[in-house]
Amino acid sequence: MVKDLAWLVEGHYIEQDFDLGLYWLFDVEERLLLLDSDPALLINAVSACKSHFLGSYFETLFSFAIEHLSSLSVVLEHFQIEGKGKTLGEVDMLVETPEGELHQFEIAIKFYLERPDLYPHDWIGPNKNDSLLKKVTRAREHQLSILHTEAGFAAIKHVAKNRVPKSTLLIFGRLYLALKNQQDIASWLDQDERGGWIRESDFTLLMTSFSHFYVLDKPHWMSFPNLNDQFIVFSAESAGHLVSDFLKDDRPKHVFLYDIESKQFNNSVFVVPDSW
Repeated sequence: MVKDLAWLVEGHYIEQDFDLGLYWLFDVEERLLLLDSDPALLINAVSACKSHFLGSYFETLFSFAIEHLSSLSVVLEHFQIEGKGKTLGEVDMLVETPEGELHQFEIAIKFYLERPDLYPHDWIGPNKNDSLLKKVTRAREHQLSILHTEAGFAAIKHVAKNRVPKSTLLIFGRLYLALKNQQDIASWLDQDERGGWIRESDFTLLMTSFSHFYVLDKPHWMSFPNLNDQFIVFSAESAGHLVSDFLKDDRPKHVFLYDIESKQFNNSVFVVPDSW
């Protein structure tokens, strides 16, 4: 949990309207180290979250980070806007800067895989029901405009004190490039922190670049595992065991890759069924 919190503080963004780096406390690294040695406060916060979904876990981490690791103040959080007898939407968070500015935060954690053939929805979620374009459009056209409606103004009137909040979208996560052959893999290894995705029948193509792999379990898809975790030796047999699981569960698997010789330790892939 502390590693995931540190990953959040590092700032891995897909969309970023606000520079949180300006507001982390000067001793944020020391505070994270203290949490690592005594994580009870963070464990209690996560345990209080009734949902075990990745999005809810991330929202809990984000709320904890703003409250305990930043100079921002949480004014309101997860509140609904009601109007004409129905719910118009929900606001993730309303914060105040030390300078007295109000910001509406719409936050999300997303992992999108590259599918150029589906342009303009060419970055899609592992379950294929979500896309980056759909998420950003929905956030900017609806969720981030809701406080600028009559019902929205009324909902925050008691705390806004005539201040108009600025709309802020923060999508954390990672993008994953398509890996169809060895040339794609070589180009991917030379680029930035983006991940990759590969079909189950091509998974063994990665054996030439990596010696071990580790299957990441939700909700811990953000930070990477430790070297002393139970890595699996990458072989045709272990790869076969991984892909055979698709017979029982066809959801894409989030896999971390490591090579003991080159010390490559920053690569994650989604392994997807051939029919994905």
